[in-house]
Amino acid sequence: MKKAAIILLTLLVVPTVFALKYRPPRQLCTMEGPWQTIFTDQGLTVYSQRIPGSKVLAFKADGYIEAPLDQIMEVMRRVEIVDEWMPDIREKFTLEAVSDVEVITYSINRLPFPFSDRELVLHNSVRLDRERRGMVLDMVSMDYNDYPVKKATVRAHMNCGEMLVRPIGTEKTEVELLLYVDPRGFIPAWLVNRVQKRLPYNFLKTLEKKAATTNFRLRPVYRQLLDDLASLPEQ
Repeated sequence: MKKAAIILLTLLVVPTVFALKYRPPRQLCTMEGPWQTIFTDQGLTVYSQRIPGSKVLAFKADGYIEAPLDQIMEVMRRVEIVDEWMPDIREKFTLEAVSDVEVITYSINRLPFPFSDRELVLHNSVRLDRERRGMVLDMVSMDYNDYPVKKATVRAHMNCGEMLVRPIGTEKTEVELLLYVDPRGFIPAWLVNRVQKRLPYNFLKTLEKKAATTNFRLRPVYRQLLDDLASLPEQ
């Protein structure tokens, strides 16, 4: 009886851990420096980082957006509404919904003439980062042989993508978004960097606009993660 009580208590107090079906690829960049500040606008600061061996830069944005964290999580998870808010998206859909915290997605992003549109197959997963005291969405390209490259598109590669979010009260969220995307194909690196330097900013501002107006019911698994985040001891 005593042993059963100990097991039950352990289940109640240990934060939930969610196992992933797919092992995310190793990321090639981190939130740490050296980062060069590019601009600050409407609560967000954007930075660039040089990656050894690549002419394409990584970009980071941090600051806050005026939207509740639970709605940000739900908007990001609802792939079927992405065309309502994500900039330059031509189409996006789910290839495999492993769980509410792990999804494989396919997307095509519009590029201006004369360049071909770029497609991405991403492994998306959500986790609690106890060290940084936030929720993290990881977005990394993966090999998915069941879905070959479409005609007239180029498959880009998300070397690393990470969004760290922390609640500030109930209506505001602190954010850190890191993106290192190689569009591949025949686009000069200087042009890629010029266009992509606004990518994290535009993504967060359109997400803010959408998540500030939704009232989606939060999935139980996300509620558990947020409860685990709220229960972390004060530092």
